[in-house]
Amino acid sequence: MNILQLSFHASPFSEIGKNDGGGMSVYVQQISKHLSENHNVTVVTGEKAESFKDKNLEFISLDIFEPELNVEDKEIHLQTFKNKLEEFLELKSFDVIHAHYWLSGLVAKEISNELNIPFVFTSHSLGVFLDGYNKERVDCEKIVMTSTNVVTASSVFETMLIGDTYKIDENKIKKIIPGVDRKIFIPDSSVEKENIILSIGRIQKQKGQIQTLEFLNNFKKIEEDFKCYFIGGPSGKNGNEYLNELKQSVEEFNLNTHVEFLDTLPQTEIIDLFKKAKLMIHTSQFETFGLVAIEANAMGVPVLTTNNGSLMEIIENNKNGYLSESLLDGNVNNFVNNLFNDNAKYEEISSSCIEKSKKYDWAKTTDELESLYKQLVG
Repeated sequence: MNILQLSFHASPFSEIGKNDGGGMSVYVQQISKHLSENHNVTVVTGEKAESFKDKNLEFISLDIFEPELNVEDKEIHLQTFKNKLEEFLELKSFDVIHAHYWLSGLVAKEISNELNIPFVFTSHSLGVFLDGYNKERVDCEKIVMTSTNVVTASSVFETMLIGDTYKIDENKIKKIIPGVDRKIFIPDSSVEKENIILSIGRIQKQKGQIQTLEFLNNFKKIEEDFKCYFIGGPSGKNGNEYLNELKQSVEEFNLNTHVEFLDTLPQTEIIDLFKKAKLMIHTSQFETFGLVAIEANAMGVPVLTTNNGSLMEIIENNKNGYLSESLLDGNVNNFVNNLFNDNAKYEEISSSCIEKSKKYDWAKTTDELESLYKQLVG
């Protein structure tokens, strides 16, 4: 098969975690690499990046906008992206299109109709999660989901949300769970663990980092020996404003010696921190999946999170992390305090994390996508 992957607003092969390159970029990169073992895969983005060809995998940047541009400001370039993509498609034909994120979906919808090519849509994030409920985006997402042949969802939560909120027929939704790269996320028992807490994700209100600071302010009353690193740069129009709010809260809570903002880090450095860390806190208001949580688990690091969204399907209390309505719950303090001060308990939970993460496998994800594509192509 000749497979076209569309990632309009973010280059999947740029530095992960920078600008708009988060879990979606990991997903597109991983499935493209695996699919290219048996098929011709072309990945196209509008973001300026270095194009390349490696055996059956080709990555093409249409060089339309700078990576630093906010995703909201990239929307105005959508027509240019479609025009350039149509020129490219005059030279190359494809059997199936897989669009990632709603902006790519809008383009895929038109290309699919023009060329009579089936297309698959994966949202990675939904407009209903945004502050103030972005009706225009939600309406566009519904148009895309109605037009596509299949909508893939990463969790039961996302499957139900797409069906209930967007009124999409459940027969059109296919649950395909993402994986974790075990060649990269390898725990290292030779590295001594420290009382290090990680918060990994773009700095934006949707990610809820303020909840982590509120927890730390509460937790330091019973434990003074810890350090929390926030990894990720500001994202979106209000990202820098939110980062300043977080830094102000650090001052107000007197957490200066406990908290450090590291901006975006290369994946190798994040893995080095995982090797030392005893906990990751994930406070995103809503997640269609939460890829970083299973990556943490694969490294033997338990995840503390609030019990909303898909993370309820990933995290099990006292097994591979802890779920709570509020991080200010006293039981949360007890859980983290035990991790930090009871080595036997930590080893038990860490081993459970690794074991539970084994069910997430990119090869399996790709096999399910390949099967789906073949059904559509016929």
